[in-house]
Amino acid sequence: MSENVEANQHVEPCLGCGEETAIGSVFFSDRKVIEDPDGTRAYLCSLCIGRIRSAGHHEELTDVRRVAASAMIGVNRAGS
Repeated sequence: MSENVEANQHVEPCLGCGEETAIGSVFFSDRKVIEDPDGTRAYLCSLCIGRIRSAGHHEELTDVRRVAASAMIGVNRAGS
């Protein structure tokens, strides 16, 4: 039975760090969902949102491609 439960779980990783943001995860309540007009969706956890904003890229949190670039900048700076 646990196999069925695991198979039905959502997989919605953070675009920046890869942490799970789906329902039931610690990041679900304060994650950011970005959706492009073509329907592409991306998710950011609260930690990566903070990193992006502290790197000065907060205006880019509405475009999936820009978010991807900003998330990598934020994660790289946090790891330095």
